[in-house]
Amino acid sequence: MNPELKVVVGLFFLLLGLGYLYRPGLIQRMNEFIREQLFNDARISLERRKWGIFFLLLSLLFIYMGWQGMRAG
Repeated sequence: MNPELKVVVGLFFLLLGLGYLYRPGLIQRMNEFIREQLFNDARISLERRKWGIFFLLLSLLFIYMGWQGMRAG
């Protein structure tokens, strides 16, 4: 993992931690939205093939980009 990505992930967790401390209502609304949109059982069962193909293509893209990065460096 490159240093820039570590900084971005660290800032994300910093904002998430501050949100839990100072804006718990916002975190609860985000949790409800994510639960309804991403982890909805009906949606997962109906669209599982579409999401499966999407994530497989995304993984191939990242594997290819990582492979090219290792070959160039």
